Amino acid sequence: MNTSLQDRILQFQSQFTESERRLADVMLSCSDQLASYSATEIAQMAGVSKATAARFFRTLGYENFNDVRSQVRDAADRGSPLYELAGVQPVAAPADSLEKHLANDLQNLANTLKALDPDTVRQTIAALAKARRVFVGGFRNGRVLAQYAWALLTQVRSEVLLVPGAGLNLAEDLADLGADDVLLVMDFRRRVTLLRPMIEHASQVGAKVIILTDPSAIELPARADLVLRCVNHGSAVFDSYVAAMSLINHLCSSLAVTMGERARKRLKAIETLHDHYGDLHR
Repeated sequence: MNTSLQDRILQFQSQFTESERRLADVMLSCSDQLASYSATEIAQMAGVSKATAARFFRTLGYENFNDVRSQVRDAADRGSPLYELAGVQPVAAPADSLEKHLANDLQNLANTLKALDPDTVRQTIAALAKARRVFVGGFRNGRVLAQYAWALLTQVRSEVLLVPGAGLNLAEDLADLGADDVLLVMDFRRRVTLLRPMIEHASQVGAKVIILTDPSAIELPARADLVLRCVNHGSAVFDSYVAAMSLINHLCSSLAVTMGERARKRLKAIETLHDHYGDLHR
């Protein structure tokens, strides 16, 4: 069982007791330094007994905490493409590599959809429909996801803004963020420090904060109104964002259905302009 610690926690989180949830939170919050702790220290940090911690590690599929530390130590630089490129595993044959890649992405999709709370998904769609404006933010790999979300959202509703914009003027872009708005943030490793002040500002002005993130995130989800977690374990050099892209597609498609005539009118207006400009091949 080579599944990462974060993925294992996501897989079993619906079955956790209150004590196990505290253990999971502690382990995720200090995952970067986990190899430096003992099982006793982890149990003390979570306020549980050593026996409870030992059972928790076995529930996740580890023989003991030493197995946890070993896996975390081996993957200490995971999240950086340099780690995966360093010859940790031999190069697979092309057919085997593609099969592994497909299996990984299918597993990411399955684990993500299985763990998603349907009520959180419904609340997210309702918030996107109700908002006066939707600000979509992201950096690094999250920027690609933000651009995809913006491209779909802007087809079915007005007042959708990508932040930072082309001028990279984040302060100017968020100056008008208000209580009737939604800030949709893509928070994926390796994280950019600017996300925290963005979310803090949104909270201060009363905007609703929705975060799409990976299972390892702790700090920013705690500051959000709605959190949607997407498994992003990669099969080779880079993290996978197939699950996140699929969820964004679902959210925006469901939003179009929810908005009904408003979305149809906007899509019709867009198609009319495409016909006028003649910019698309038919």
